[in-house]
Amino acid sequence: MKKTVVGILVVASSLFMFSIALYAVNSNQKTPDEVLDNAWEKFGLVSYGIGETDPVISIGMDKTKSETKLREYLNDNLSEDVKEKYKIEVIKEDSKVLEKEHQKYLNHTKQ
Repeated sequence: MKKTVVGILVVASSLFMFSIALYAVNSNQKTPDEVLDNAWEKFGLVSYGIGETDPVISIGMDKTKSETKLREYLNDNLSEDVKEKYKIEVIKEDSKVLEKEHQKYLNHTKQ
């Protein structure tokens, strides 16, 4: 009887520690929005959209900035689940053109 109780306590404590470790790992992962917000200034982002029904992250960035460095940053900072789920589409253009298009889109969606 004592061995059974000790065995149950060992298993229960192991499961408890495992769940705490799993929670800690998951809580350190940033959402795609957080990752993109952090990249905004550094990589010259003008807009981004994360598809709800279409699994695409669409990013508008200034054509003078490095798409390669942005993709490296995203690869390092997005979770594996996000990288598997979404295709990443980068649109490089003059920032003023992208801002104008983004403003048109926002005005259209408000109607």
